[in-house]
Amino acid sequence: MWKKDFLTAASAGREALSKKFKIVALIGQTGSGKSATANSICGQQEFKESYSTDSETDSVTALLATWQGVKGEEPVIAIDTPGLGDSKGRDTGHIA
Repeated sequence: MWKKDFLTAASAGREALSKKFKIVALIGQTGSGKSATANSICGQQEFKESYSTDSETDSVTALLATWQGVKGEEPVIAIDTPGLGDSKGRDTGHIA
């Protein structure tokens, strides 16, 4: 049911979407665990993780899921972002 609510809210605009769903945007330094935290929030391994301080995430990615993947829990939108201090020197491009 909440997937239909998501489509309705998304078509109404960002404000309607943020009123209907909890949104968690993960922002921080490269290698600080943003993708791992997003996976934990969603209860699934959808965001690619790096097991070192090297940059893995190169674009903003979002997932609509239930809290920690538990059926019947509240839906949440987890947004994973590229890290600041990117090990490949892509900060300027990511910020733009």
